[in-house]
Amino acid sequence: MKIAVTAKGAGLGAWLDPNFETCLQIVIVNEQDEFEAWANPFREGTEDDRVALANKLAEEEMDILVTGLISSQSLQKLVEAGIKVFYAKQGSILELVEAARNHKLPTVV
Repeated sequence: MKIAVTAKGAGLGAWLDPNFETCLQIVIVNEQDEFEAWANPFREGTEDDRVALANKLAEEEMDILVTGLISSQSLQKLVEAGIKVFYAKQGSILELVEAARNHKLPTVV
């Protein structure tokens, strides 16, 4: 299972970046708590570019996304790709990953 979290930094102790389209980083955590992080390449783009972040997560075959605010267009792309989207207001990446694994976060849809 691959869980993506919008983040303000590139590690498991980083904090949630609450806006999907303009987040600084995406941290991806697997079942063994191994992670990778990458900067959001679409952060300062146009509205069309920002939906590209949802497309990239779909291409990377994410199972779950944890984020705060998300546009309806991006949400639709993620749902179409079969990615569960959980909502969070704050927390560290590791805390949010554990909460998502245990279904202790509200779903966006």
